[in-house]
Amino acid sequence: MQDKSIENDNDLAEPGGNYHVEPQSKYVRYVHPLWDKYFKKIFASESSKEILRSFLNGVLEGIREVETVTYGKNEYPGELKSEGNAAFDVICTDTDGVTFLVEVQRHDQRYFKERSIYYAGRLMSDQAPVGKLWEYNLKDIYVICLLENFVLPGGEEGAYRRDVCLCDKTNGEIFYDKLDFIYLELKKFNKKQGELHTILDEWLYALKHADRFNERPWFFKTPELVHFFELAQYSNLTPEEREMYRAQQKVWWDTQNTHDFAIEEAEKNGMARGLKKGMARGIKQGKELGRKEGKTEGVKEGIELGLKRGIEKGIKQGIKMG
Repeated sequence: MQDKSIENDNDLAEPGGNYHVEPQSKYVRYVHPLWDKYFKKIFASESSKEILRSFLNGVLEGIREVETVTYGKNEYPGELKSEGNAAFDVICTDTDGVTFLVEVQRHDQRYFKERSIYYAGRLMSDQAPVGKLWEYNLKDIYVICLLENFVLPGGEEGAYRRDVCLCDKTNGEIFYDKLDFIYLELKKFNKKQGELHTILDEWLYALKHADRFNERPWFFKTPELVHFFELAQYSNLTPEEREMYRAQQKVWWDTQNTHDFAIEEAEKNGMARGLKKGMARGIKQGKELGRKEGKTEGVKEGIELGLKRGIEKGIKQGIKMG
């Protein structure tokens, strides 16, 4: 749907087309596709196989072509009583036995990288046949992680995709090519409609913005994306699911507001502390500079110069401290 003008902040402006977004507190057309229950509902049902296949091919374009998918089990119990279970979001295999794990993480987690590696280990160990001689001929495993509200440490500035594998540290050559980790950081994905040049671009855009649209944007024309928006409709939920979604939505808004307020307060407090510290240091340095000149005027000018420098340094320190 293309609107003729942008009237308020609820409009999502795009090059070549603007899409009006109703305030979510009043109107919901599509559910948030990255919320756990609804992600599985959209991507892990029998009617969703083509949607999942399209998404995987978008992620793996130029690497591998996925022709068919078969859903696998989502829970892997620990082999020992002391071990915890591993619960996956979406897992499937293709006709060659290659495994694809799609994991969604909405908020930062202290050991998320470790968790993704642990999951890959569980998938590897599950390939071992029971009671049979085996030569450890492993099938390929792709761990695809969708990160919504945080980014992993390091990485190139502005790059929303990180491809990780085992490599030789001495020369950078790939040491083992059957294990791939792909991290997609949606917080860094800021492309607009006119910049969506690949199927992956379209999928990430849809996943990030779907719950803000009051209609499916006209430029999503592939059958799989059309089907995605059909499955994501709020009207498809049962009355109980709608009530649960509204409750989750309220909790999310409250949590996000609390989080944003805490960051603002931390930045303010950090800025204040930094300015106070920087100004005190500037006055001290200014007095020392003035005394070296041996004049009252020198002290005054030195303090002014020191204050200026101190405030500049204080602002930088404040930002860091916040």
